[in-house]
Amino acid sequence: MNISLEILYNLSSIFYKGKIVIEKINEKQNILNDNIGFVENWDFSKANLNEENRILAITQVASICYQNPKALGSESLYNRLMAESMGLPSSSFEFVPVILDYENPKHQEILKLEYSNCKKFGEILDDRYLLTNYRALVYDFENDKDKFSFDIRTIFNTQEECNIIKEYFKVFLYKVDLPTRSQMVRHRVSWQELSRRYVSGERVPFEFYVSDKMENVESSYFMKDYNTSEVINICLNHYKEAIKQGVKPQEARRIIPQAAYTQIWGAFQPKQLDNYFNLRLDKHSQWEIQQTAIAMKELIGKPEQEIQEGL
Repeated sequence: MNISLEILYNLSSIFYKGKIVIEKINEKQNILNDNIGFVENWDFSKANLNEENRILAITQVASICYQNPKALGSESLYNRLMAESMGLPSSSFEFVPVILDYENPKHQEILKLEYSNCKKFGEILDDRYLLTNYRALVYDFENDKDKFSFDIRTIFNTQEECNIIKEYFKVFLYKVDLPTRSQMVRHRVSWQELSRRYVSGERVPFEFYVSDKMENVESSYFMKDYNTSEVINICLNHYKEAIKQGVKPQEARRIIPQAAYTQIWGAFQPKQLDNYFNLRLDKHSQWEIQQTAIAMKELIGKPEQEIQEGL
């Protein structure tokens, strides 16, 4: 089965057989006041409706690592990701949300277990459902298949369950500088980032964030003054020269300043999202990461008053 032949893709939606599978709901541009940084709000609620949707969701997230549009819907990539970590699936599988219903007899085979990855990485909703992810589901099956009377990896969600997922499971795509990203990934949520190990500055040019406080800083080297942007350009030119001389991107990237932008997917369950807002809307939080939280709250429809109260 090659589903890639039946995919339609634009900048805001992915269609399969005429139906929207993944959709960008809205976005906020210019979050760092330099016309580069952004936050996008995406709907992954239908990712576990069927196997084709799973493949599309997982390869969509994974493709950011390699910046390869041809990866979307690639079954070969999907199969490789399925066995990436010691025979178990990669973190991109966490972007497929799964609802388990305590009233569903098949789902009860997982839910009755005292311990499971589904429970460890899940959250109870409305005292009836467990919101978890496909990676956890696969882990539980592969770790002890004898516990189950059927292949639990074949659990798909109904449209009604997808509607519940849409309300509670939030996915964002960010473009932020590296220090902001470093603060973000301290939150124990699902992340997938552009890999500069594989993606060179030739394929995807580097962009840099220079804050107002750093913009006019100058330092002297060998009787010449350099401002922040000039120092960045020196490093960037050194990177380009290293690539020309045959150094691999995974080594050459070490010279790139922390001011570089990256792109990263993030997926949140309700408590994880509340924790992010509680910490990153606090007045003591660094301004740049505050802007990600402000944008996220606006995009999911939180009132302005609620945002200001957090600050």
